[in-house]
Amino acid sequence: MSRTASYSVRAQAVVLMLFLAAQVSASGYDVRWFKDDTRRMSLEDIRSLSPTAWQSYPNSGTLNFGFSEGAAWLRVVVPLPPVRGDDVLAIRYPLLDRLSVYWFRGNALIERHETGDSRPFATRPILHRHFMFPVPAGTQGLVAYLRVQTDGSLQIPIRILPAAESFESEVKAYGWHAIFAGIIVSMSLYNLFVFFMVRQRAYLWYVVAVATAGLAQLHFQGLLFQWLWPDRPGWNNNFTVSVLSLTLMASMLFTLNFLAVHRHSRKGYRLLQILFGAALFCLLYGLFGSYQVSITLIAVVSALATPAAWLIGIMVWRKGQAQAGFYVLAWTPLLLGYLLLALSKLGYLPRTSLTETAAQIGVALEVILLSFALAYRINLERQKRLEAQKRALLMERKANVTLEKRVQERTDELERANEQLKAISLTDGLTRIANRRRFDEKLEDEWKRAQRHGHPVSLLMLDIDHFKRVNDELGHLVGDDCLTEVAALCAAEVQRSGDLLARYGGEEFSILLPATPEEGAVRVAERVRQAVARSPVHSGERVAPVNLTISVGVACLVPDPDTEPQELIRQADEALYAAKESGRNRVMVARDFRAATVPGT
Repeated sequence: MSRTASYSVRAQAVVLMLFLAAQVSASGYDVRWFKDDTRRMSLEDIRSLSPTAWQSYPNSGTLNFGFSEGAAWLRVVVPLPPVRGDDVLAIRYPLLDRLSVYWFRGNALIERHETGDSRPFATRPILHRHFMFPVPAGTQGLVAYLRVQTDGSLQIPIRILPAAESFESEVKAYGWHAIFAGIIVSMSLYNLFVFFMVRQRAYLWYVVAVATAGLAQLHFQGLLFQWLWPDRPGWNNNFTVSVLSLTLMASMLFTLNFLAVHRHSRKGYRLLQILFGAALFCLLYGLFGSYQVSITLIAVVSALATPAAWLIGIMVWRKGQAQAGFYVLAWTPLLLGYLLLALSKLGYLPRTSLTETAAQIGVALEVILLSFALAYRINLERQKRLEAQKRALLMERKANVTLEKRVQERTDELERANEQLKAISLTDGLTRIANRRRFDEKLEDEWKRAQRHGHPVSLLMLDIDHFKRVNDELGHLVGDDCLTEVAALCAAEVQRSGDLLARYGGEEFSILLPATPEEGAVRVAERVRQAVARSPVHSGERVAPVNLTISVGVACLVPDPDTEPQELIRQADEALYAAKESGRNRVMVARDFRAATVPGT
């Protein structure tokens, strides 16, 4: 079995024996550190250092260099008596980019680990959100050398403790993280639902701010890397800057909207806009630029934006906006939490459980308190709407008393006007019969009715013969008189109320005959043709009476689901064309997609 496989088995055994392992005091471990500002020293260079070059590990339990470009080395000397194999060397800071661990027994390198959040999660000997390394069991002379390098805050909180104790502390930590995640999820979903109900942007920005702030805090605890993208370590740095930038941008938009800052302070409004732009710049720069520069920039912008928003909230509150008081109350724990975390990351405060969880506690309190503020806002706006509705109702009642009669009169006038407009829109302006639009509507309705009942629908397409000659020789005014007279003659022959005579276009007319078989349609067509042929048109333009004839195409169909009304028009039009080709002044019928002359015509 290879050394890597053997070690993996041993790591799993450590997890299974957590509750059975005997606890060993870690007070005897000797931990010292050395700072390599060049990042170029090798393991051999480090091991050859004189004992005086190594410095004692701080009593605070955390080695904190803040944002540093160097690499830190630690030397851990295992005490006597021999270790039994259930101790764990833990570095409880998951945002370290590169972490190398070398275990020596005497001068022999017995184990080596290369991990960090810039490497896949599986490179960790124990699959844990923090960096956990089992202390090898063995005899005297066991020494570990650790090299730590990161582009972010260089913090090394090292502890050596029994595995059972590590497991117990992790259970407590997961309990708190579960509570925190539950608060974030529940508040986000609740206010997202409120946003969809009221459609106010403040709730949307609040949801985005809460969700991204929650993700940021879980990311700082190493949970997102462990559970969401363990095989994509390159996402860690990009996600850190991106999520912090988005949180800050959403917070600025929420503040601007919730406090209506533009109504109370033009300078405050401009300042928050500038901070929003700075956060947007950090977001874009973080995607393409240096991580160390971008994380420093977003830390500075956050350090400026958080107190600025808090002070603006106080100013708006003093000007009488009640909901600004909720905002200030909610923002205070968040401000303190982020302040403690920032001072810790910059190296001005020691890293403790308080500084590490202060931001999470601040976010949780801010989320809960701002939810109260948003609920108060909903109640306030509802009261305003009720008052406005009462005033509007009172005004409406007064207006109804004085204007009821006038409204009724205007309503009657509008109804009459609408009827006239409708009639005009469906009537041909020259002939005063139905126009093409009315014909299309009527055809569609009758076609559907015929489909339901299985009745035939007949259509007559009429065209005045040699009408262009009338216009050219006698003028368009005479032509208009001819069109008007032909329309009147046709209307006299269309006797049923359900039939429709319409001007189809130019000198062409159509007669729609619902529930009429082909024989009936032919009789109507022949009557119309004869009426026009025997009735000269007397024009008012002082010309001799004009003798006109018409050609008529007849089509009849029983509609089925696969046939469109345009098929009826097509067949009637083909029959009309055939009538003109056959000499005009006649009626032609479309049968089997061919036009045939009607006997006797």
